Amino acid sequence: MNPNEITPELLAEVKNNLFVTWEDDDTQIKIIITKSAQYLQSKVSQVLSPEVFSGYDIEHTLLIERCRYDWNNALDEFEKNFAREIFFFIQKYALLDWQENGDVNGE
Repeated sequence: MNPNEITPELLAEVKNNLFVTWEDDDTQIKIIITKSAQYLQSKVSQVLSPEVFSGYDIEHTLLIERCRYDWNNALDEFEKNFAREIFFFIQKYALLDWQENGDVNGE
């Protein structure tokens, strides 16, 4: 994901989670969103589209929360505090990869 792919809705959700009501920091927040999406992308082998982060599932939650930790200069605590969710996220995509490329039907 690059800053141009960030939807106004996603930007608004992140800003709401950060309690940011002004527009002066929108560029910086878009950079934080991009870095967070790239971080999550680095954890799985599939290519994650921007749409993956728009639903209210694990990808969305991790993106929003990692943005909050980055905004508050606390990234060193993110992996520790969200280890279970990160593990579930990785496991979800590992299973999808196995279903697409592995021996699903025993054949």
